Amino acid sequence: MNFEFGKTREEKIDKFLDAAGWWHSEKTDRPGVWKAVGDIRDSLQTLNANIKEANDSSTRLTKALNTITLWGVIVAGSGIIVAVIGLILRR
Repeated sequence: MNFEFGKTREEKIDKFLDAAGWWHSEKTDRPGVWKAVGDIRDSLQTLNANIKEANDSSTRLTKALNTITLWGVIVAGSGIIVAVIGLILRR
């Protein structure tokens, strides 16, 4: 679509490049933009730290649950062995 009638493609690209160059060269006029970028960076670093902490916590919880399950199997297995021995000795 050609919205700017009378201009060639090269003229439109030159105008865009001039505008983009000006926008990027005037960083000091928009401190809010750079503060927002810094805030996003800080938030992402905090999020990464929280995810790492959650992963570590999840790993510890999994290890604890595996240990509890192992001891539960050991107790249940020993109970079955005691019951079988009890049935054998009653005869």
